[in-house]
Amino acid sequence: MINGERLFLFSGEFHYYRLPSPGLWFDIAEKFKALEFNGVSFYFNWGYHSPKKGIYDFDGVRDVQKAFDAANAADLHVITRAGPYINAEVDCGGFPSWLMNMYDMARKSNPENDENSREWLDAIGKFLVPNQITNGGNVILNQIDNEYADNTDEYYMEMIKAKFKEDGMVVPTIFNDVGAPNGNWVNGPGSVDIYGWDSYPLGFDCANPTVWQNNRSTHWRDANERLNPDEPLALYEFQGGAFDPWGGPGYDACRQLVNERYAKVYYKNNYAQGATIQNLYMTYGGTSWGGLAKPSVYTSYDYGAPISEPGLMTPKGYEVKLQGTFFHSVKPFLTTEHFEPKYDNSDIILVDGLADVNTSTKFYIAQHWNTASEDLDEFHITMDTSDGKFEVPNKGKLVLNGRDAKILTSDYDFDSQHLVYSTSEIFTHQAMGSHDVMLVYAYEDEDGEFALKTPSKGDAKKIKIQTKDKSVTSSSLKKDVVQINYKHPKEGTTPIYISGAGEKDLLLLVAGYSSATRWWAPIVNPKNGDRVLIQGPYLVRSAKISTEDNSVTFSGDIDETTDIQVVVPESITSFKWNGKDIKMKPTGHGSWTGTLEFGKPQVEFTDLSKATWKYSPASPETDPDFDDSDWIKANHLKSNSVTVPDTYPILYADDYGYHTGNIWFRGTFNGTSEITGFNLTCHSGDASAWMVWLNGEYLGGYDVGNQDFTDLNGTLIDPEGKNVISILLWTTGHEDDWNADDNFKQARGFTKAELLGVNNQTIWSIDWKVQGNLGGEDLTDPVRGPYNEGGLYGERNGWHLPGFPDDEWEDVSIPETKNRTGVSWYRTSFEVTVPEGYDAPISLKFDDDTKTRYRALVFVNGWQLGRYANDLGPQTQFYLPKGILNTNSGENILAVAVIPLDEAAQIGQLTLEPYIVLKSGIPNVELVESPTYQDRTQ
Repeated sequence: MINGERLFLFSGEFHYYRLPSPGLWFDIAEKFKALEFNGVSFYFNWGYHSPKKGIYDFDGVRDVQKAFDAANAADLHVITRAGPYINAEVDCGGFPSWLMNMYDMARKSNPENDENSREWLDAIGKFLVPNQITNGGNVILNQIDNEYADNTDEYYMEMIKAKFKEDGMVVPTIFNDVGAPNGNWVNGPGSVDIYGWDSYPLGFDCANPTVWQNNRSTHWRDANERLNPDEPLALYEFQGGAFDPWGGPGYDACRQLVNERYAKVYYKNNYAQGATIQNLYMTYGGTSWGGLAKPSVYTSYDYGAPISEPGLMTPKGYEVKLQGTFFHSVKPFLTTEHFEPKYDNSDIILVDGLADVNTSTKFYIAQHWNTASEDLDEFHITMDTSDGKFEVPNKGKLVLNGRDAKILTSDYDFDSQHLVYSTSEIFTHQAMGSHDVMLVYAYEDEDGEFALKTPSKGDAKKIKIQTKDKSVTSSSLKKDVVQINYKHPKEGTTPIYISGAGEKDLLLLVAGYSSATRWWAPIVNPKNGDRVLIQGPYLVRSAKISTEDNSVTFSGDIDETTDIQVVVPESITSFKWNGKDIKMKPTGHGSWTGTLEFGKPQVEFTDLSKATWKYSPASPETDPDFDDSDWIKANHLKSNSVTVPDTYPILYADDYGYHTGNIWFRGTFNGTSEITGFNLTCHSGDASAWMVWLNGEYLGGYDVGNQDFTDLNGTLIDPEGKNVISILLWTTGHEDDWNADDNFKQARGFTKAELLGVNNQTIWSIDWKVQGNLGGEDLTDPVRGPYNEGGLYGERNGWHLPGFPDDEWEDVSIPETKNRTGVSWYRTSFEVTVPEGYDAPISLKFDDDTKTRYRALVFVNGWQLGRYANDLGPQTQFYLPKGILNTNSGENILAVAVIPLDEAAQIGQLTLEPYIVLKSGIPNVELVESPTYQDRTQ
């Protein structure tokens, strides 16, 4: 109950830190609302806000208040999940990188971890507390840690709870158990107010996108009644998509695996089990820009979510909208208890019954016992209603066509009507003045049967049916019950006008599934939930009625010239779309038709193959005479890492304050005739790579692991000269701490570094130095933050920033035909023009056929928006969000750093490309203010 109103909390996960353009947060929040979510869940990423102990940043792209403001503007309730641990496939599972050097264990109650955790909770609590619903905000639930089920410590949980309470958090606490209702933190010390769990039933095997496991749970209701019967059945992370690893099949495959059919089957099963809190992870995934990602995932975090990475609608998004609109409209669905219905074909079909405790309304949720079934199967349900017992359907067929599930409704009073039953699913209904409207749907060409009870002592034979569809028939099911049969149309929506069934006439709109997905029912009166209906647009963000001029104004997006149909109260006589008048033609019964013209948008962007590119080599660190006097000397003999070294000194970048991106190591030793080579063992995450030079000569690029270097091609200076080993380590983030075992403290560096043929035991025979991002934990660019830059020469010298003077660089063209050794940097400027009233999310695409391996960093206006691995993939297209990207004819700077793993490589073709062009009602997106090269050097 929220402010006295019972609701189904239908929430979606959104990570503000994966979209570094706060203006777009309002766009995403509007899309949540349009898809009928009434809640949003925010993880708060400790590491994103804290580059160094005691330093916290909530400005610019880190201004979490703007995330709350976006949720508030879209009237979304908020679930806060501040950890301290969040997982989320982010670096260190959301812990700050500086926590790598904490001696005590994380996620345990001990003096050091308690102090650090309380420091974070104190910083983020200043935003959580005032945004609670009790203080006029939207926060209604607050999570304690995350998925904390292994190696647990009740005192740690109690510490977090006590800190939140001390700071003023009063909304209910929640916990997200791992994978199933295992009962962690239901009772006893550390327990929460509303226990729940997560579930990812299809897993993450996007390489086999058509393969489903028959693993849908039918026991959650029993578990909830056993564990926490007085609390809602809460699914705080239910699978909304799937992440994809380096070298994976790509997010198109994930979207196919966890598609709209999946949403039909698995989400409706959740409702059948009694879930009334469901948060989809993810609903908008976004981008793991810079070094945000943990090693198992790459830059894109699209996740195959209902809203794609560039903010686009998807078939699953439309299916979610159908479901959300239903249970926000049909209120008895919110107050049900389970019952066992009677039905046939029960070996193949599963039907769960939900009966409203306040009325006679019942719901029947039908699905295949085998969730992976692709068969078409018929069945009948015995519906016992206040109007009698009926075998449904009476005529025609009730089917489940493959991976499908249906929510069927009986004995339902809506507006002035009484529905006896329907074999079509309800989208929504609404009183429209002199008549009522209901929209129902099913897959195209499926039979539909809709039974209405006439008014008291009425005669079903006197019911009048008006429709142009000759397949529609009506008959008396009982003296006072009329039965209407129809086919769901292959195209469009069939209007059936019914007179005499209720106190008012009824406009029954019968849609095929594809047509239904383009129906929208935006709320025009938040106080009573009144809606209007519109069909056709790609997206309807909102609608507003003005009684002063009897108009309705819609805001939304179209992807082409679009015919629309609008159903509104009869008092409405004028219409606007994105603030402009549109001509509409009345078709009777409060329905109007018209056309939204797409126009000819002049979206323009630079052809990068014709752009002026500048090139500079950028790995002077490989020169044995390079001045590394200001580098940090690697001389530690102890480490708090869980990775045990084989040789000393410690060569772990984090121990010296470097935590992200590319790291350089330089080792100096004196040659002797006894030296036969050297041995290195690299320890880093998935998709990491390291490149080695000896005295300026390239020895190769490698994956993590051990490598002997004995064939030195005469590069070893013998016998007494100075030798320099230069190593560039490309890191992909730190592990998470899933099992609360300090796994995130795994090293990023080298566990072994020794000369071969000589005694390395007396004292280390190689003097090492290490270098990472400029300033280490003392950021030189706090605006872009701790994950934006690593230790490349170009990064440290601002080559990625707007305003860097590259006039003296070499002129080149891309794609290049010349192979380059070492690190190469390329820079160009480009323009993008998106006319007012349109939205065209832009991407940068790589097109490569080179066989030589290389990695690349993509910087746009100084922001690292992509990490590319041509030898791994799968990502070749990188989203450039508006706000970071200037789309108003201004200059943008593109810088690409290329790092060959083989001896030399050439960069392929680079192309700017819009994902889509929309005529759009997108809210204004301001440019993010960020420093230039001149700002850094002042």
